[in-house]
Amino acid sequence: MPRVSAYRLKHVARVYAKEENAAVSFEEILSHAGIGADVLTDQNARVELIAEAAAVERACDVLDDPTFAARTGLSTPGAKTLLAYLARASETVGQVLEFARRYYTLEDPHLQFHAFETDNGPVVALKSEVLAGNQSPRYWELLAFGMFMRIRQIAGPELGALGVILETTDADHCRQLSEIAGCEVASGQQMCGVRLPVGGLDFPIPTSDAALVDHLTAHGDARLESMPREVESLSSKVIALVRSQLPGHLPSGDEVAEKLFMTRRTLTRHLAAEGTTYKALAEGGRCELAKRLLVGEGSIAQVAFLLDFADQAAFSVAFKRWTGTTPAQFKKSNV
Repeated sequence: MPRVSAYRLKHVARVYAKEENAAVSFEEILSHAGIGADVLTDQNARVELIAEAAAVERACDVLDDPTFAARTGLSTPGAKTLLAYLARASETVGQVLEFARRYYTLEDPHLQFHAFETDNGPVVALKSEVLAGNQSPRYWELLAFGMFMRIRQIAGPELGALGVILETTDADHCRQLSEIAGCEVASGQQMCGVRLPVGGLDFPIPTSDAALVDHLTAHGDARLESMPREVESLSSKVIALVRSQLPGHLPSGDEVAEKLFMTRRTLTRHLAAEGTTYKALAEGGRCELAKRLLVGEGSIAQVAFLLDFADQAAFSVAFKRWTGTTPAQFKKSNV
């Protein structure tokens, strides 16, 4: 299972320790997620991505406060990583994003950044190959609001108003987050991320330093070259197989196991060891593709057919279970 730097989790622990409603210790939160308490003291600790997400979700549940993850993201301190120094030395916000795509793998090899233009300004979206957007919504809020705060810290207030986009369809929750963050928070979106003002990618960074950028990129490239090649997890292989079949026939767990040259029982056991199931991975892949197809010109019935559902009704029931909203409502809100 993919492992990421524990720096985020350590920040969550520090914020959690200040919460008045913390009924259990953070060490118990970690234990519930299958993480050892030593990650909080080990400078080089790495944790499984899904376990980290589970710990954040558990902390919100224990506190009975769904805003905890977003508040934790908003309290993100200035980092002292290679990428953080590069960001402050960059020429523009767009160059910051280019460096994030290139070097963030040193901290988290399974989180990607994607930028695209909209009529209301560019959006910087977050994506993971192993954790679908409909899974662990509080964790995605931690990431989105953390990125929101980092952009503010790097570019300064002159950049203009930023917004946050979330996949959750809970409009009341998003209104609450909007009040806390002091920015627009849009619900029911195709992905999570941050919306920049029009022309935001071209905004100049006030602390830019071209000479320092040259030095830091040389160091970053050397670190990338020396990184050990991580063995692909079984979860990643299953996700790749599911995506290769869609649109079209959704392979069964037995079919996937056969393609991976193992029994279904072995597949189930190994996926359980990675903290997931075939059903969760398949539904995550289906949900992600459904959202992409629904924002296109195809009808809901066509999307249901492409995702191998028996009929439109079955697809609508599944989509509502995944996202909390109907395909029609999602399509309308993403026109």
